[in-house]
Amino acid sequence: MSTNDFRLKLDCAQDAVTPRALVQSVTVFAKMLAEAEASDWRISDMELHSVELAATPTTMNEAAERSFATLDAIVRLSVRDGVSRDEVPRFSSILSSLNDLSQETGADVIVSSRNVKGTFTPEGLSDDIKKLLIRGARRSFGHVRGKVDKVILQPRHRAIGLIDRVTQSRVDVKFSSELDNMISRIHVGMEIDVRGFIRTNNSALLSMDAEALDIIETGHHSPVTAEDLKGILDSGFTGGLSSVDFASALRDAAESDGMTTGENDE
Repeated sequence: MSTNDFRLKLDCAQDAVTPRALVQSVTVFAKMLAEAEASDWRISDMELHSVELAATPTTMNEAAERSFATLDAIVRLSVRDGVSRDEVPRFSSILSSLNDLSQETGADVIVSSRNVKGTFTPEGLSDDIKKLLIRGARRSFGHVRGKVDKVILQPRHRAIGLIDRVTQSRVDVKFSSELDNMISRIHVGMEIDVRGFIRTNNSALLSMDAEALDIIETGHHSPVTAEDLKGILDSGFTGGLSSVDFASALRDAAESDGMTTGENDE
């Protein structure tokens, strides 16, 4: 085992590793290296059954030292009391992937960068880190319009899942009991416009606290008039027949088709 490497280990039994967990482990490992500008490092060790991955720089130079400094900062995120609020938004994508991995397997994720070592637990990631992500995110007032894909109306859990019309990303919208009457009219598939405080991170929507919302009603269309139809059909579409003769020809053709159908039925 080299001291000049970066390691990630999924601390679970060998028979507990699913293909999905393996993919998630490799993904979060690659994300960490990419954040540290170390994507060109070489894989120095790999265990697939228990999922342990290691990478080392090809050359120990100034660039490698900078990469290790970033990886050290990621490892220290596991010590949540020492996390800087400024660092949380920077590593939000990595923390989110770590949380997905730990929730999938229920296992600790052990990371080490040279002599710095830390452990991300499922509980720590789902509770403390998530709170830090929300606190570290930018909060502003605005509105989001989209389609509802989930409605939860419970005493302690009121939320709407909304697919943003612009980005097609999913936004969790929370609301108070004051909006219960309005929410009771909403169903999955409906389009709504929500106004309130939006939490974003690197321009990505995280969540929203609703202050007000509007249901987007299906637009009413006036009856179609002859003027509206003008120009749709070519002037010669009747084949030279007058409108009366053309209508008669259509009726004759319909009656002929009906007779043919009746004969076939017999």
